[in-house]
Amino acid sequence: MTTFNNVLNEAKDCVCSWGKKEVLFAVTIVRDVYGKLSFLMDNKESITESDKDNFTAQMAERIGSYFSGRIYWKRLSHSQKSTAEREKFIIQMIEAERESWDERDEIVFYLSERAIAKKAWIYQREVQESVWPYEEAVSEDGCKVISFYSFKGGMGRTTALASVALTLVHQGRNVIMVDMDIEAPGLASLFFDEEVITGGLLDYLLEHEIDSEMSIDHYLLDVTEPALLDENSGHLYLMPAGKVDDNYLQKLARIDYQDHREGYLRNALATMLIEIKNTFSVDYLLLDARAGFHDMGGIAVTQLPHGVVLFGNDSRQSWDGITQVLRSIAKGHDEDFPLMIVGTMCPNPALPAFAAAKEHFIRKSYSICLENYYNINHELPGIDAEGELHYPELISYTESLMQGIELYSDGSQEQNQRVNTYKTILTGESYRKITARIQGWFGEN
Repeated sequence: MTTFNNVLNEAKDCVCSWGKKEVLFAVTIVRDVYGKLSFLMDNKESITESDKDNFTAQMAERIGSYFSGRIYWKRLSHSQKSTAEREKFIIQMIEAERESWDERDEIVFYLSERAIAKKAWIYQREVQESVWPYEEAVSEDGCKVISFYSFKGGMGRTTALASVALTLVHQGRNVIMVDMDIEAPGLASLFFDEEVITGGLLDYLLEHEIDSEMSIDHYLLDVTEPALLDENSGHLYLMPAGKVDDNYLQKLARIDYQDHREGYLRNALATMLIEIKNTFSVDYLLLDARAGFHDMGGIAVTQLPHGVVLFGNDSRQSWDGITQVLRSIAKGHDEDFPLMIVGTMCPNPALPAFAAAKEHFIRKSYSICLENYYNINHELPGIDAEGELHYPELISYTESLMQGIELYSDGSQEQNQRVNTYKTILTGESYRKITARIQGWFGEN
């Protein structure tokens, strides 16, 4: 039975079983937005109409309704060329978009996927540049963009981002946090009462299209909580996702996630980050990316940052997600792209179960990185090589953080103490290690 999962291999088998396959240099399989297949046949010599009809019939029988019926032949006879001028542009477009897939029976197979959405996750045909070059990020006054991502929600991603921001700020760094999880905002609620939030990233994406003169600082909040920061701290700013009110869904409905205007969302976000960098003296821009395979999350992870922190627990669902994310990053970045895996919900380090849980997590992480990220043609790190992608930082389950965090106070002694307690947890050893790893990516340790 032919399905979406096996149709590409079925089509390849059909090509390789065709009686005239020796005339083929290469075959490009084009899978359209409906999942149907078309073909570009790169043939060494022209073939007869009878042979073309024979191949078409074989493919129709092999993959049934998954066959679009469209086959383009590169080399045509003189009589055929007059009817194929209109196909030249289509062939050029297919060749420009395809990527290598397989080789069999001296035929090179290419694949061109035509998707409606998730393009940032699946279209990585060449090395992706960060929003500005890594060399600029590591310079003396450089700004580093770090994305925080988890495949599943509830992994402590947003909490960890806040902890890294606090640690950096207490070191005197200037930090801006950006909540890119506009489908389910949460970062701003850690630092501000709801009444303080008036707008944010969502508003920027809509209003900047209409009025490009609107100042970027209109969308940012200055974190000045005395119970959280001291006089030696750097500056801490936050761009919320937006204010979730009666207008929020109408704003959200106007975001072009499916990239109908090619590159629109990536370019809009890049413009925003560049405007922030040029307006503020900032050392680190920390992006809270949407969980799951969300389109904006894909851009935040694969197309903007200078480094990515991946969060997950030791569950099948979490590992499945991390595996796919590593594959996407591996396609679009060099192997030395800064990455870190953080294991969450781990046993307390003081408990006997911690050592076994850590060993199991490392082994699983190492296996996944070997299969999906590390280049086996290069020297591979050992399983116990600390600081390498597969060697995780671990965060234990902390019940007090599960109840909801508020890092702001009304000035009362009770609330000041509560904020101080949270600050102590968030700047503890486990979270400091994450910060140190990030700083190490840029030679700052």
